[in-house]
Amino acid sequence: PPADAGDGARIQRAQAIVAQNRCNACHKADFSGGDNVPRIANQREDYLAKTLREYKDNSRHGYDGTMADVMGSVTSDQIADLAYYIARVR
Repeated sequence: PPADAGDGARIQRAQAIVAQNRCNACHKADFSGGDNVPRIANQREDYLAKTLREYKDNSRHGYDGTMADVMGSVTSDQIADLAYYIARVR
């Protein structure tokens, strides 16, 4: 999906993480989500980073374990890049 102009290197790193972790399988190519999958495109960067960290450390409750499993191997720097990128997807 197209992203607003921004740091090209961060966007490329994030796109690689998205591909590696198959984020689009659930969140769709435009990150619009679906039935029980939230829209994450164009959310606030700080909110995305906080939520992804909560999935990683398993402190986000009320959800199935899918995202915790996905986020287990994602580093803090990668979370920052993902949040940066997804916040800019329109």
